[in-house]
Amino acid sequence: MVKIKALVNIKLKDRKEQTMNKKLIKALFISCLALIFAVSLAFAQEKGKGHNKNIPPGWDEGEKKGWQSDVPPGQEEKDEKLKKKTNKPEKKQGKKSKSKIEQEVGENEAEAQGEKVKQEVEEESEMKVKEEEELKKEEREAQSKTKKEKSKAISEKKKSE
Repeated sequence: MVKIKALVNIKLKDRKEQTMNKKLIKALFISCLALIFAVSLAFAQEKGKGHNKNIPPGWDEGEKKGWQSDVPPGQEEKDEKLKKKTNKPEKKQGKKSKSKIEQEVGENEAEAQGEKVKQEVEEESEMKVKEEEELKKEEREAQSKTKKEKSKAISEKKKSE
């Protein structure tokens, strides 16, 4: 009887160990697959292919030699067709460039006004500091006068006694 219980306990321990081993193997397999998947995604995103369909092929690669515009040779016709389809004439683009210039001028003016305001604030703060110093001096003078008057009054009292 004791031998049977011992055999049963041994079989139960073996089964537990086998299930633990199976779970461990499954976990390792899944983690390896996840790692492989993550690495492959990292390499796929590094090349940058297919991230923007509006950029012509080869835009990000190599030097741009012999180009007459922002579009690579051979793609200029496609670019013109695309502009016609979207109904954006070049006149509007000229207006946009003018507005950009106007925006830059406006930004420069805003910066100049900001600098003027900063200078005015600094001048006002300096004036306030000077006024505070003058008030402190006046208070000190007034205190010294009152002290002198008190000392005179005390000396007069002593003389009169």
